Amino acid sequence: MHPMLSSVVASAALALAPLAQSPVPAPVQQAPAAPVAPAAPAFPKPAAALEPLAFMAGAWGMSQPNGAMIEEHWMAPRGSAMLGSFRRVLGNGAVPFYEFTQVVAEKDRVVLRQIHVHGNFDPDPKRTEPMVLVLEKAGDGRATFVPDPDPAKARSGDLARITYAADGADTLVLTVEPRQPEGKPAQAPLVFRMKRIS
Repeated sequence: MHPMLSSVVASAALALAPLAQSPVPAPVQQAPAAPVAPAAPAFPKPAAALEPLAFMAGAWGMSQPNGAMIEEHWMAPRGSAMLGSFRRVLGNGAVPFYEFTQVVAEKDRVVLRQIHVHGNFDPDPKRTEPMVLVLEKAGDGRATFVPDPDPAKARSGDLARITYAADGADTLVLTVEPRQPEGKPAQAPLVFRMKRIS
């Protein structure tokens, strides 16, 4: 073979050698498809009478002396009802009592029923039947409940009214007003300013 031709062949062989020795590229693997999130449930539209109470929905909390705290949770209005829960937690972690509350839109009124149980979940012997209040007025981020007109059904003791009020988007104020006895010093209402905790 001519020396020049031999040189060209050798150069070509060297140029092609890496190609011949290159590994076959691995097939491209596709990432697994992301799981499809389940569709949100289609809740029934809340009763019109409950729409003014929607501001109460959320989790609310407030610190108290000696490391205690209270918290109250309200589910959003769904259908004809709302559901709330309350607990007080002491600084040592003990829970002395719980309260569970339903607010229901009935035919001609909105009713609040509340039960109270001790920390061990035993019923309070003084409150074996639920307290019953009725919505007096609601609107503009405020709702007031008063005892049922029938005292035997109300079982509300010295309670005159309770009011929930929004103070901005992240504060819920609960005011508990006692009935004022005649001829005795006026009793101050209890006011709980609870901050949104979730």
